[in-house]
Amino acid sequence: MKNFRLMSAAVLSLALALPVASQAADGRELSAPIVELMPHVKKMGAELKLNAEQQAKIDAWRAETPIKRKAIEDETLNMRKQLREAILSGADQAVRDDLIKQIAANEATLLGMRSKCTDMLRATLSAEQFTKLVESYKASH
Repeated sequence: MKNFRLMSAAVLSLALALPVASQAADGRELSAPIVELMPHVKKMGAELKLNAEQQAKIDAWRAETPIKRKAIEDETLNMRKQLREAILSGADQAVRDDLIKQIAANEATLLGMRSKCTDMLRATLSAEQFTKLVESYKASH
């Protein structure tokens, strides 16, 4: 029974560590996007048969939104570094709490941006095109 508990604890520890290890391996410290459809739009461009108006809306979105998202991601990564240093140096809890709140707000903003991207695609594509896009996305996950 004791060996079973030890083995169960080891398996559980490994399972919990894998997501952290995968984030460390790719250098990311941000939450993974909940939905990320734009790469699929790009990949499926010909299959979706986008008309000129749809292509123009998507191109405009791609021209501005990734720049905004990257700025928020960079700011969040910088705050995470500050929080790490604050924790390790024993900074005042109020300083740490403020950084945690700012990081959480940025993460929420990033999640909201992905949601708005999906809404834009749903409004821009036909129902059939959007269904194909979602099916491709789901198949890749």
